[in-house]
Amino acid sequence: MLFLSISSLVLLISVAFVSYFVLSRIAVRLSADRQMIVGIHEGMDSSLPPFRRWFETAVEYLARLNRNLKLGGYVAWAERTIRSGGDPWRKDAYQVLAYSELILVFGYFAALLLMLGLFGTLNPIGAAVIAALAALMPQYLLASHATKRMFAISRKIPFALDLMVLCMEAGSSFLESIEIMVGSDPGNPLCQEFNQVLQSIRHGKTRHDALNEMAQRVKSDALTPIVQAINTGEELGTPIGKVLRLQADGLRLKRTQRAEKLAGEASSKILFPSLLIMVAVLLMLLGPVIVKAVTEGWL
Repeated sequence: MLFLSISSLVLLISVAFVSYFVLSRIAVRLSADRQMIVGIHEGMDSSLPPFRRWFETAVEYLARLNRNLKLGGYVAWAERTIRSGGDPWRKDAYQVLAYSELILVFGYFAALLLMLGLFGTLNPIGAAVIAALAALMPQYLLASHATKRMFAISRKIPFALDLMVLCMEAGSSFLESIEIMVGSDPGNPLCQEFNQVLQSIRHGKTRHDALNEMAQRVKSDALTPIVQAINTGEELGTPIGKVLRLQADGLRLKRTQRAEKLAGEASSKILFPSLLIMVAVLLMLLGPVIVKAVTEGWL
């Protein structure tokens, strides 16, 4: 018992020393960058609550420091994920990393206090693991949002193409059909992407470049071939309505084939759970009979 108390005391002193060293280095750096921090804080939206303003100030300050680091692989992945997700937080890759850094620091001390309150002891390694896992939460949420958005875009594409084809067959131009499709469901991610295409064209970009930018942003296996087919059809003089009709039919056929494949795999996947259920039912029905037979000497 005495040994455990001494060990806990030594561990507490070590954690306090390391924390003091780290915090002192941070204080020195903050003192050197005081003017920059004040400028960032004054540039924040004054309508935000005080805590939110200081939190966003810390995020922007850390993001500026992160831009001095060589983070090519992470930045490329994060920027690609942000574009695929439609930039939900209006933050770049360095600011998202700053969120993780703040969570890592505050999460570590929060985990230490939580362990001290629950178990009566400090566990720096366990607290570091918990803080590291918590620090990955912004990246996880960002990737999860991007995946859901890509799925929503893939589901919407056939119906959007059908609507555009109907509009063009009724006499609308390609851009007018896009406007009608965007207005039909403004909250859908696909409509938001096509709305960006319209905005780019209105600001002077060609239709070819605007569509290619959308394909680069979304990186969807369903949308990229459509953009390529539209651009190719425009170059060859093929009617866009016919191109869109062929793409919609092709996507619908792929979805049907995928549904048939999943239905065929479901029968084999459900076989093992069905056997377990059958064994459980047999045990429920025959179990009492077998027990009674054994206890009364029938067997």
